[in-house]
Amino acid sequence: MLKAVIIDDEPSVLEGLKLFVDWNREGYEIIGEASDGVSAFPIICEKQPDLVICDIRMPGLSGLELMEKLKSCTFPLPKFIMLSGYNDFSYAQKAINLGAIGYLTKPLDSEELVLELSRAAEIIENERKTNQENLELIRFTANQVYNDIISGRKGEKLKHKAHFIFDIPKGSKVRVICFITVSNTEESADDRIYNLLMNITGVKNENCIFYNGNGSYIAIMNDSTGEFPDYRELSHRLKNNLGRINAEDFGLHSISVLISGTAGAEIPESIYICGRQIEQLYTYHMLQAGNNVVCYEEIHNNYIFQEQIAKMGSLLSESFFDNIVSAVKGNDIDKVTESVETFFRELDNNSCSGLGRLICLYRLAGIIGKTASAYGIEAGGIILDFTDAIGNRSPDCKKLALSMCTYVFEHINRSANKSLILLESEIMDYIKANCCKKNISIQSISEKFSIPAIIVSRLIKKKTGQKFNDYINSLRIEFAKTLIADNNMKITAVCEESGYSDYGYFIRKFRELTGVLPSDYKRKYS
Repeated sequence: MLKAVIIDDEPSVLEGLKLFVDWNREGYEIIGEASDGVSAFPIICEKQPDLVICDIRMPGLSGLELMEKLKSCTFPLPKFIMLSGYNDFSYAQKAINLGAIGYLTKPLDSEELVLELSRAAEIIENERKTNQENLELIRFTANQVYNDIISGRKGEKLKHKAHFIFDIPKGSKVRVICFITVSNTEESADDRIYNLLMNITGVKNENCIFYNGNGSYIAIMNDSTGEFPDYRELSHRLKNNLGRINAEDFGLHSISVLISGTAGAEIPESIYICGRQIEQLYTYHMLQAGNNVVCYEEIHNNYIFQEQIAKMGSLLSESFFDNIVSAVKGNDIDKVTESVETFFRELDNNSCSGLGRLICLYRLAGIIGKTASAYGIEAGGIILDFTDAIGNRSPDCKKLALSMCTYVFEHINRSANKSLILLESEIMDYIKANCCKKNISIQSISEKFSIPAIIVSRLIKKKTGQKFNDYINSLRIEFAKTLIADNNMKITAVCEESGYSDYGYFIRKFRELTGVLPSDYKRKYS
């Protein structure tokens, strides 16, 4: 449902606005009303409506003055439909210039009001879809830039990309937070999780929170935003917030947090420093079961952590890890098997302590997870199987390590070995088969087929002539039509089965694409 606030200094007009229209049927909910601009201002700021229907001339603060005041403190500004008398067209024109999307003249006509509400809903939804598609692509790019930085790549081009995406001023202090989530589903990230992470971290720039693959999310903070608590306050805040929420409400079994120290070097060097600390914390976190918030600045002088760091640098040569990564990225499955066998043989011959062996195995899991993420491959489930086996001291560790590496190898090579035409066909078939899954997105398809999100977006446009969300809606409404015609289902159930969470949005889309309401379609065809 879209949220609306109505404002007019005439009680009869306010009452008429509520009675003239079945707001729920049109996909709206009235969440507030006011009789003047002064009292309306705090209501709009607090409730953040999608649409405001407002009289132009009001005592205290006119409709135009209200728009001006909101522009300076509210983002995004709600859409405005202005109400005016017959002689107020000059005011209406000023309102349009300020960004209002329309106006209605008094006395109000119910049919005109319905048409304006429908037009406003279409404008709001199209804007949302465009913003969401753009945000998905930006977050995909943010993850690519982050992975490039953490892998040690350098250069002016990468530096410019990092400044542009993360919008971090020169000289700023930076901190990286990694959220590790565990879920049994294969569904990709959704807005509920992003909103949760933005709320509990205080990060306002949506580009600075992104999915890093395999159940991990990255948040990048910087001290130029005014929201940069010290590590004690941040750690305390995150522990309290995680203690209050139920992870299952977000489709997750658990959420753990790794908090880097701060770095004041130039971008991207500061992100690299923090990212390397996150990698060290990952192994420590896996070894210290039960601690769901681990902060680098709290433990970096801890004896166990220092011992872990020392052992990571002395147990196995870096070349054994590099050989596995090279084999996984290559095109010879035998080399994957050989590199894993060599790794475990060297581990056995090393005669290292139990702690040392665990450190090496957890580090291998982290490195393969990072490799999978760099290629957009979801390997969280099989990596979790491996890390569980490590924690349980299972004799199947080598077998599961080989399965993990083989899985990532096959997914990297699956797309590389197929012609673009065949891959295009597979992607379109996948979209048709999964269009009614609520979390289907450009990002989830990108991860499924291990190709950049921008390529997925262009492919859908090329094949259908439509943007992704428009194409998904057309498929869903076609499916809804078959459910209505062939089954004795309630319209609310059809809405749910077709992949929609918002009933009002479903009604509007159905009417937009078929010309009739679902109830009318049901009477005609069922």
